[in-house]
Amino acid sequence: MTLQEVMERVGSKKFGIVKAYVTDALRRIETLIPEKTTHTLYSVVAEQRLYSLPSDMVRLLGVYRKYSTSSDPTSYIKISRVAGIDLTDASSSTATDSETDIVVL
Repeated sequence: MTLQEVMERVGSKKFGIVKAYVTDALRRIETLIPEKTTHTLYSVVAEQRLYSLPSDMVRLLGVYRKYSTSSDPTSYIKISRVAGIDLTDASSSTATDSETDIVVL
C-alpha cells in the first residue's frame, strides 16, 4: 500500500502529517519485535549458584523452566521475576566477577 492510498483511506490531504504518522507507527512496530533472537540452554547443577550469561547478550527476554506433560513433552513455562532479595552474605559470599553472571536461588 502506498502513502497516497493511506491518505485516500483516512481522508487526509496533508502529506507531511500522514507520512510522520506512518513513520512513527513503523518505528514502534520495529521496537516491539526483536530483530534476531537466540537462546541458550543451561542445566542447573546442584550446589552451583552462579552461571555466566553470553558476553554478546543485549537483553534477557525471559527465563523458562521445562514443564513436560503427557500431551506435550517439550513445553516451557516462564519463571517470573524475583524482586527484593539481598544477595550479600559475608559468611558464604561467592563474589561475582562481572555483570554477566546470574544467580540461581
